[in-house]
Amino acid sequence: MKSILIDTSTNNLFVSFYDDTNKERIYFSNILSHNNHSENIINVIEEGLKTNNLEVKDFDNVILGYGPGSYTGLRVGMTVGKMISYLLNKNLYVISSLSFVSSGYFDKDGIYAIYNVAKKDYCYCKVVEVKNGNVNILEDDKFITDCEFNDLVSKYNAKVINQDNYLINEEEIKKQMVLVDNIHDLVPNYLRKANS
Repeated sequence: MKSILIDTSTNNLFVSFYDDTNKERIYFSNILSHNNHSENIINVIEEGLKTNNLEVKDFDNVILGYGPGSYTGLRVGMTVGKMISYLLNKNLYVISSLSFVSSGYFDKDGIYAIYNVAKKDYCYCKVVEVKNGNVNILEDDKFITDCEFNDLVSKYNAKVINQDNYLINEEEIKKQMVLVDNIHDLVPNYLRKANS
């Protein structure tokens, strides 16, 4: 069993190929792509396939960070993930993008405030506590001001996870992913209107 994992919610473009049976990463790409995810995502996936002598049909699952985050970025990742799932009849799973980009910390006890920049001094964030291998949500996905985020960091005395230290762990992502029953009904978790 193999999974392809995609997140395009931030300025980083994350693509991972993961061997679920052997619990091993086959391919991983994290490139700073800013507003160019649509120009880069197919090339990144093709590079991974070519490097590892794979085809998209070799994957059993698609795991997609579905927001919150960049309006355009989310649409890019959602389109690619849904098309792979639909055209090849593969399972599609989703996970909060904030959990996706911070999953590498979910095997270490602590309180984490996860931050993704938005426009006009706003951000997308959540706060989780990891204890004994369990991830407990203290503040679920939010769209708030940077000042409000700083207040949450102080309130929980949390370690900040942001673009400077995002860390991915596919096994932790698999623990939180949710199967999509009907991909035609799936929409990104924007948390705000596009023009806000």
